[in-house]
Amino acid sequence: MVDVGLAVLIGVALGAATGVPLGVLNTALVDAAVHVGRRHATGIGVGGALADGVHAALAFGGAAAVLRRAPGLQRGMLGVSAALILGYAIVVWRRGRGAAATTPAAPAAGAPRRRRSLRPGVAIGLSLTLPNPAPLAAWVAVAGALPSGTAAVAAASAIGVAIGSAAWFVALARLASRLRDRGAPRLPAWLAPAMATTLVGFAAWAAFRALA
Repeated sequence: MVDVGLAVLIGVALGAATGVPLGVLNTALVDAAVHVGRRHATGIGVGGALADGVHAALAFGGAAAVLRRAPGLQRGMLGVSAALILGYAIVVWRRGRGAAATTPAAPAAGAPRRRRSLRPGVAIGLSLTLPNPAPLAAWVAVAGALPSGTAAVAAASAIGVAIGSAAWFVALARLASRLRDRGAPRLPAWLAPAMATTLVGFAAWAAFRALA
């Protein structure tokens, strides 16, 4: 039997590890860090981490049975996810074109920096991750491979997943923004189209699976 403390630690490790591979949220987060700023990118990461925690809670709570009984639910989630990812890809493309056309002026010495709110980023992170059944299915597979436990253990595991996922995404946002700050004044012209194309690829794959 896994105790609550160990469940949190396992969840943290799993949350951090599953955030590393290239995916929708990593792509959106790096683009936001480069073209908008670290705070906005951090918000996207926090929103994605919250969604990961929800997915993990559903998986540890028996979502596998629900998905098996309602295959149409998964297809519907894929369709919604494809539309949201495609919409955000268009935002990325347009924002990148505007950034490539202008060179931002350096702020005056001693001038206060405008702090962006985290909330828009959190909303984006949630919308790009929560309707997507792919990470939910991954957490269902993880839950099936772990020893079963009590409801408290399942909740602790989900909380750990959210913490670990947030730690990875916040670190990635910080790294990407540092690379931007140390780079050339003008961003590479290919960067935004590459990010947008990657997101379109994820959207197309989700749409294909929804229609298959």
